[in-house]
Amino acid sequence: MRLSNSTIVIVLATIIATSTTAAFVDAEVNIQPDGTMSSDSFPAHWGQPPMGQTRDYVVLPGSYGRGSSTLKHWIEEKMAEDAAAAAAATADAGTERRFADPSSSSSPPWPEKSLIGMTGEEATQEINIADPTLEVQILDEDAMMTMDYREDRVRIFVNADGKVVNQPHKG
Repeated sequence: MRLSNSTIVIVLATIIATSTTAAFVDAEVNIQPDGTMSSDSFPAHWGQPPMGQTRDYVVLPGSYGRGSSTLKHWIEEKMAEDAAAAAAATADAGTERRFADPSSSSSPPWPEKSLIGMTGEEATQEINIADPTLEVQILDEDAMMTMDYREDRVRIFVNADGKVVNQPHKG
């Protein structure tokens, strides 16, 4: 029996597509029968792997086995993001060790820390801890004041109960 060229092409295409698909499905990306991917082997903070992938079969970075080049690039991106985050955390940790007051709590100092809801005196203490050179003024929230801007001054606006109503800032 002699096969035509078109029959041979169709048979070869079917074999290639089937073997490529089988290789892709057998890859260690855990393709589920419903077509979704399980990311059990990836860190949870990476999220879901890309759904649209190429039908090639390459070695994946790290110890993730084999899979598509799309998955390979996704893993490389996520690993690079993790490395950058680790480097930033290391740099930040070094800065904290050099400059942080060991007796202070883990909350950030003023001005990053919100002082709203504290009493005026508590807010004054927080500001003085952050920068003792500042002149701190406690004012009623509707008090009249000058509109000049001074870098060495912080005004704390309090309500009738003596609680801070706006985040204090220099000026």
